[in-house]
Amino acid sequence: MSSGRDDYSKFQAADAELVGISANVAFSQKAFTESLKLNYPLLTDFPELKAIQSYGVLIPERRLAQRSYFIVDKEGIIRYKKILAPKEDLVPTSTLIGEVMKINKG
Repeated sequence: MSSGRDDYSKFQAADAELVGISANVAFSQKAFTESLKLNYPLLTDFPELKAIQSYGVLIPERRLAQRSYFIVDKEGIIRYKKILAPKEDLVPTSTLIGEVMKINKG
């Protein structure tokens, strides 16, 4: 599976925006972004964790988010949601792009 960095152009071509968010502090997110040379934004939800709680993916005892995917349409409605179980494989980019295409056609 290729990295999000390599797949970002595929999302753009599908008229979608790719954004990451985590409970990490801002300087950690910045270092991670730079180390992987990511060309899409990684946002921090630290320290409040409001977005992570709102999306129902907070692991409270660890103050971490479960790895998950959400596709939100242009009206702000969640049209696709996948919360991964521990050690579950990442969702392939082709699957996500397919979901985006279905939503865009809808």
